[in-house]
Amino acid sequence: MRTTVIKALAALSLALLLAGFAWAQSQDSILAKSLPDGSSILTDGKGMTLYYFTKDAKGESSSSGQVAKAWPAFYAPSISVSPPLKAEDFDSVTRDDGSRQTTYHGWPLYHWFKDKMPGDMGGEGVGKAWYVLKVPAYTVMIATDPALGNYLVDGEGNSLYYFAKDSVGASACNGDCIKNWPAFSVSSLVLPSGLNASDFGTIVRSDGSIQVTYKGYPLYYWKKDGSRGDVTGQGVGKVWYVVEPEKFMAAGTM
Repeated sequence: MRTTVIKALAALSLALLLAGFAWAQSQDSILAKSLPDGSSILTDGKGMTLYYFTKDAKGESSSSGQVAKAWPAFYAPSISVSPPLKAEDFDSVTRDDGSRQTTYHGWPLYHWFKDKMPGDMGGEGVGKAWYVLKVPAYTVMIATDPALGNYLVDGEGNSLYYFAKDSVGASACNGDCIKNWPAFSVSSLVLPSGLNASDFGTIVRSDGSIQVTYKGYPLYYWKKDGSRGDVTGQGVGKVWYVVEPEKFMAAGTM
């Protein structure tokens, strides 16, 4: 009888050990955490909030020194996620000190040193440069250039421009112009807290396609921007400019 009990306990202990190991192995390294308002944000596997830095539009980390201490880089050696997250949306970059950092849609991920508990979001909006990451991913974001300040980019860090010859609710860019300056369009707008949804809208172009607007003005890409974070369209012909969200006032309306 005693031998049977001992064997049963050993079997139970082994089963619990294996179950615990399997549970640990199945835990995702990155999560989509639901918020009370129904939206979701990106967190690490322990539920700690992850952030992006507006100065990282080029896909490389711009944090160093005291900034890096306040905003520790997040790195998951292996990516394990569950729907709605997709593993292919994550990658990693090498920081200046040789360490690795996980990226989401090309944006390096960080923690905020003042977040102490899962669910804390104390870093949201700090310095108008740090924001949580929503799930589904943002389709318009804020980036920061040393010379230009804050400006609008798409979810992959590609710069968005406005055309000074446009008017509210209408595009004057057609023919060869639209080939050089492709219209920006997305199926849905997902925005960081630093942007107001009411500032965005859409127009129907002459060819029937939809174009996103900001404060009524159509938004465009510049075909010569070869990489994310490029702003080579700034000032072209003295009629094309990036969009600085807080100060935006189209040329000719001031």
